Amino acid sequence: MTNNTTRKILIGFCTILTVFALVAVTAVAQTSTKSTEVTGTKTATQHLAGTVVYNEGGTVAVKMASGELRTFTPPADRMIKVDGQDIPARDVKVGTKLNATITTTTRSITERTVTTGSGTVWFVNGNNVILTMADGKNKQFKVKPDYKFNVDGQPAGVHDLKKGMKVSAEKIVEEPTTEIAANTEVTGIAPKPKPVVAAAPAPEPAASPKPARVAAAHTPAPAPAAAAEPAPAPALPKTGSPLPLAGLLGMLFTGAGLGLRKLRS
Repeated sequence: MTNNTTRKILIGFCTILTVFALVAVTAVAQTSTKSTEVTGTKTATQHLAGTVVYNEGGTVAVKMASGELRTFTPPADRMIKVDGQDIPARDVKVGTKLNATITTTTRSITERTVTTGSGTVWFVNGNNVILTMADGKNKQFKVKPDYKFNVDGQPAGVHDLKKGMKVSAEKIVEEPTTEIAANTEVTGIAPKPKPVVAAAPAPEPAASPKPARVAAAHTPAPAPAAAAEPAPAPALPKTGSPLPLAGLLGMLFTGAGLGLRKLRS
């Protein structure tokens, strides 16, 4: 009983080792490794300038220096530097002058996948090879004429393979990809506030112009007119005489005497 039990234990242990060995062989039979190689890098810089003409509801319209009108919807956490201070892009004021520097980096990347497999040659015809893999299944491969297999550590072409040979091979797959990373820096200058202009006082009434003083021209006094000479008395006609005058005076004296006499009586 003891010997049989020990024998069963040893058989079970050997069976477990065999299973682990098969799993290990299967794992080794086909493995894949991936690697990444950067084959080129290109950087481009673009400068843009414009003025904010509209900002409402998270939508910002900018009139570019070229005259084109562009609309942006920046995320809530997007910050720009205006007059040296970080402010949310959604809070930028109309009239703010913006300058953007966009740096774009393009990387050419090749992703290489190398798969190593092993098996036993089951059939060879030209460039076609059928291998019996570690899992017991046959798999057909079509290889290039210059492709090399590994046979006992030595390279061998497809025409060197014979049925029953243990071979290993690598399958290399290269996939070129492009990575583009853009970094945008935006700065701005806020519009200057308009100066408050005080109301101009009402203009004072214009003073009436004073008459200009004109110096009186010195007018010489007129010379006194020469006294007119008295006109000569008209000469009486030679026919006149003083007798009528004497008669008239006599009549007057007579009338005056009569009047006084009558008053006394």
